[in-house]
Amino acid sequence: MSRGVSEKTKKLTMSASLAAMGVVLLMLGAFIEVLDLSMAALASFFCIFAVIEMGKGYPWMIYAVTGILSVVLMPQGLGGWFYLLFFGYYPIVKEKLEKLFKPLAFMIKLVVFNAAISIYAAICFFLFSGELDKLLVEFSSLFWGMKIGAFLIIAMYAVLNVVFVIYDLALTQLITLYLVKLRKRFRFLK
Repeated sequence: MSRGVSEKTKKLTMSASLAAMGVVLLMLGAFIEVLDLSMAALASFFCIFAVIEMGKGYPWMIYAVTGILSVVLMPQGLGGWFYLLFFGYYPIVKEKLEKLFKPLAFMIKLVVFNAAISIYAAICFFLFSGELDKLLVEFSSLFWGMKIGAFLIIAMYAVLNVVFVIYDLALTQLITLYLVKLRKRFRFLK
């Protein structure tokens, strides 16, 4: 019987710790409501760390545990929903997409982001209004004449896509900073 701690045990312990820190950040965002989106983005850094340092299924485990616990413990907190629907899995998906042809990767990233926004909007709509006919009228107005509501939806998507591109570029820069300058300080997993 070996006396040392196995690598798998270290990674599992680190995953649990990262998930717990992610939930704490999302709780902080729920208590200070102006920080909910920021805390969801910050909690995603734990998945980035796991992708780089642990690989395989550990980032997905951190994402699932953090997302599910944050939504179960704080269902009213929007940060947990933001994390669950986009910020938590995006760093994991980004790592896979970065290996593709750049224009194709960029297009897939935009599709993933817009799908997440649409799913989030639909969930909010059904939770807060519950009237399917209004949703269908709003979306049909996109095709049968511009109403103010349709214009605002298009403007919101345009602005959010610009913000997403900035977020993606900033995320790339943070990953580079970690790999070049900070990684040697976090070698406790090896």
